Amino acid sequence: MKKKLAVIAAILGIVSMGSMVSAKDMEITPGYYDVDFTKYDFIDTSLNTIQFPQGSASFEPFFKKLDTLVFENRGKVRILHIGGSHLQADVISGRIREHLVKEYPGASAGRGFVFPYSAARTNTPASYASYYKGIWDKNKNVQHEITKPLGLLGIAISTRDPRAEITLLLDKYNTEPIWGETSFRVFGYSDSNDVEPVLRIDSMDVFGTFDASSQSYVFTSPRPIDTIQIAFRWADTTKQAEVAAFITDSLYKDSVARADSLARVADSLRMDSLGITPPAAQQMAQAVAADSMFQGDCEDVLDTNCLNRDEDMQAALDSVAADTVPPRPHFTLTGILAENNAPGITYTNVGINGAKVSNYFEETCPLFEKEMSYYKPDLVIFAIGINDANVEVFNDKVFREDYDMLIKRIRKVSPKTAFIFETNNDSYRKVRKKKYVQHPNGEVARKAFFMLADKHKAGVWDKFSIMGGLGSMAKWEKADLAKKDKVHFKTAGYQLLGDMFYKALMQAYFDHIASLPAEAPVVAQAKPAAAPAPAPAPKTIPAASSVAPKAQAPTVKTASSTATTATATAQAPRVPANAKTAATIQAKVAAPAPANAPATTPAKTVVPPQMPKIAAAAHKDVPMPEVVKQTAQPAQPQIQVPLKPEAQDKK
Repeated sequence: MKKKLAVIAAILGIVSMGSMVSAKDMEITPGYYDVDFTKYDFIDTSLNTIQFPQGSASFEPFFKKLDTLVFENRGKVRILHIGGSHLQADVISGRIREHLVKEYPGASAGRGFVFPYSAARTNTPASYASYYKGIWDKNKNVQHEITKPLGLLGIAISTRDPRAEITLLLDKYNTEPIWGETSFRVFGYSDSNDVEPVLRIDSMDVFGTFDASSQSYVFTSPRPIDTIQIAFRWADTTKQAEVAAFITDSLYKDSVARADSLARVADSLRMDSLGITPPAAQQMAQAVAADSMFQGDCEDVLDTNCLNRDEDMQAALDSVAADTVPPRPHFTLTGILAENNAPGITYTNVGINGAKVSNYFEETCPLFEKEMSYYKPDLVIFAIGINDANVEVFNDKVFREDYDMLIKRIRKVSPKTAFIFETNNDSYRKVRKKKYVQHPNGEVARKAFFMLADKHKAGVWDKFSIMGGLGSMAKWEKADLAKKDKVHFKTAGYQLLGDMFYKALMQAYFDHIASLPAEAPVVAQAKPAAAPAPAPAPKTIPAASSVAPKAQAPTVKTASSTATTATATAQAPRVPANAKTAATIQAKVAAPAPANAPATTPAKTVVPPQMPKIAAAAHKDVPMPEVVKQTAQPAQPQIQVPLKPEAQDKK
């Protein structure tokens, strides 16, 4: 019963402050906010809200699509969360996605865009696993030189290897299966249309349909799947077999051995430069892998010089192997969109380690709009900025102008998209080895985000202030929520931020629900002629923050009237499933009638949203008014932010 109450409370926006569960060890279930914030007195939970400097009118299209999904179980809602290394790791965004698809409304319309990041020799998002075969080269929007056109994800991989395959395991880290995808759009192209991807299901090859306008291949799976395995078939299958045989030749083996040797030497030099012996290095790697979303040669993903050295070294190693084989067909992959035909929410994270706002411009990502046109997000959450502000002198004017250009690109595709700006987290700047100083640009960027929200009629989630403001990252590190680089968070920290963002987003949605007109519950009558005249329905649904049992009286039903209704429903013509669900929920959550109350005049009430989790949690000994009563919360304070840039000290 406690678990059921927790589920209901979570959806209605309840936050408990009394438990002794620490964020360090929390394996909290989605929708459950039983966190002991008294241990983290530096976190200002009173600021955990979506703020709207120009009001929330621009969010109405997004909220209305949620209404259709929640109340009628129809339609799809698409969300895009875009940023840098925080988003490539997909821990904060993964936490938000997990809440949405499991608790609200309890169904997923698909995983959204995914990518085999391992083939690009970088970290795969923590929410799924990726594997690859063959030799691949990579292009990312943060590289010095980009030789391939990039799309929405800002990354591409290319191969000439006849053995090339990629595999994505979407449910690899889920305790219970979540994903069952049936439709796939593989964005990519071959230079001469002489190689195409094939989807492998149950050891069978499923061919797709090529869409030349979008440079993509469309696949339909015969059954829902959570494993995406793609091979690449050449038009000349005989040549493909011959080249595959050639790869076994000793000359190619020798070239690969030389490349591997160079890589080992390079790794040795890197370890020696850090003064680490190989055994110690192995232990360090194991420790990092235990709680790291940023695997790779560069310890600090903000260190662009290190990232570029890695790019140059890998390009040299790839060329060694490439020069030893004859010319062959070439395929470039820029992204995979995985969805299904069910109503629900699709939540895509987009992030590249080290990315800035300008890295998603036309010059680096010319296919951005084309690929987004097949996703068309209803809500975009912007979390780009930590890399832009990681400089001594931060030009907030240029920063805002860059965002203006990126928003313009998105609105070309989806004009009614709602935007939420996520302010930068507090961070420290590394001045020398093991020496960090507070980074005041976090406050400057925070003001820039509020100015952008004011201009574009967007919302703001003020992560910087919620964390505790300037210098708070050191407190998060001390509480074991953040990493030693004082820029990134540990898993527990990201999950805590994801929980809080979800809570703020749902509170904004319930504020919208408060303005909706009420509808009378649908109850089929066995004898229409004898049906009593309906009483007028209430005009509004009470807000989650102000509702009380007095405002809306629950429908009073005796055992006999409930049985009569059930009988009448069985005899009545078939009605839509959502109407049946509404009637079922209405009967379950009704409070028992007082002893002196008349049984023949039931009061009308508002039909609750048709959320499967609420229906499952409803129980005869848990009256809904008692649960809803707990949602009363004091109004959240609003932050006053100057909308004019302040003069910066020149250094």
